[in-house]
Amino acid sequence: MKIYNDEQNAKGIYIVFLVLQGMLLLLMYSIVYASYVATQSAVLLYGLTPFTAYAPTVIVFLAVPVVFMKTASVFRQERRMVAVSWMMALLSIFLVGLMLHLMNITKIS
Repeated sequence: MKIYNDEQNAKGIYIVFLVLQGMLLLLMYSIVYASYVATQSAVLLYGLTPFTAYAPTVIVFLAVPVVFMKTASVFRQERRMVAVSWMMALLSIFLVGLMLHLMNITKIS
């Protein structure tokens, strides 16, 4: 009969959380890359200022790893649901913000 071990269970669920973060990192960076390409073509087509056009993409590119590090530290503090909720909420905000920015610079209404 196996003995229930809280430490091993905590390590296992942390590994599952890190795998989830890895998959979300790949997803978010593919979206950021698509946003970068769309911004690049919008700058060429509409003659936009590159600094203001690329700023949201660069901010999201840098903010995603910070969110992952902060939520991983919250997860290790035994506040698992808070960490997952904050991570998903912030990634959703980043995604919606990028899409709104792209709609704004490409004149889609």
